[in-house]
Amino acid sequence: MRMITGLALSAILVLNTAPALTQDTSKPTTEPAPAAAPMPSEPDQVVAIVNGEPIRLSRLQDALQAFGKDLGQLDPQTFYITIMDRVIDQDLAARAGKDAGLLDTPDVKARLKAAQDAVLADAYMQKIGEEAMSEVALRRRYEALGKDGIKQVKASHILVKTEELAKEIIELLGVGGDFAALAKEHSVGPSGPKGGDLGFFGEGQMVPPFSEAAFALEAGEHTKTPVKTQFGFHVIKVMETKQVPPPPFYEAAPKLAEEARTEAMIAELTKLREDATIQRFTPDGSPIELKRVPADQIPADQGKK
Repeated sequence: MRMITGLALSAILVLNTAPALTQDTSKPTTEPAPAAAPMPSEPDQVVAIVNGEPIRLSRLQDALQAFGKDLGQLDPQTFYITIMDRVIDQDLAARAGKDAGLLDTPDVKARLKAAQDAVLADAYMQKIGEEAMSEVALRRRYEALGKDGIKQVKASHILVKTEELAKEIIELLGVGGDFAALAKEHSVGPSGPKGGDLGFFGEGQMVPPFSEAAFALEAGEHTKTPVKTQFGFHVIKVMETKQVPPPPFYEAAPKLAEEARTEAMIAELTKLREDATIQRFTPDGSPIELKRVPADQIPADQGKK
């Protein structure tokens, strides 16, 4: 579940405080609903007090990440009260655990350390990403786009279900086979009847393996090995390339920001690993020797289904 912002959660607060009304649907009514009083939306706003300790709106927002998705489809009032009760119960149980001396047990210490590390790691990487997305940095990236323009390719492809058939098609192309005719005969993609023509597209507009293969080709070239994606196996041919002016800054900024954030985080993790001494062991204690793949060489879709 996506985390509800302060404003969204305050909307639930409004519904929570409005009187419960049971409407008789058998006859129409023109009476307006009673106006709800303005409710707080600041994260530091106190929404409950338990044994003298305040619970703030931000705690409810955090709780959504932990167990909000487990609550299913509830009406806003019930959802809000349920989230608050979970937080209250957590505070009460935590206080009882502290009073019972559990803070000093090895298991709890280890779990608290793990939780602290996770929070610190997330906060640090968020900081690195945010610094890379400053307007000055994005303007610099945007200006670099304008020097040569943005590359687009006009490509066609033949999509088939098996790697064997894709290899056979590549062999036929190697001896002068007509790409468009082979696409019309074999491609199971919607562009097949048009000879596989996909028109012009930019980097990142296709799934990563397809985009990477297409942008590695020169005009007139086709892939020499099948390109596998979740859709099947592709044979790709680039018909034409061109440079186009970048879009206005306000349109380009979101993509530039995501690129800057990702690059900065990868670079930082790579540096941290290079500066660290890391040893790995199997469950029985034997050392593990790994040939590490640089972070920037890991395919963008690795691990995705």
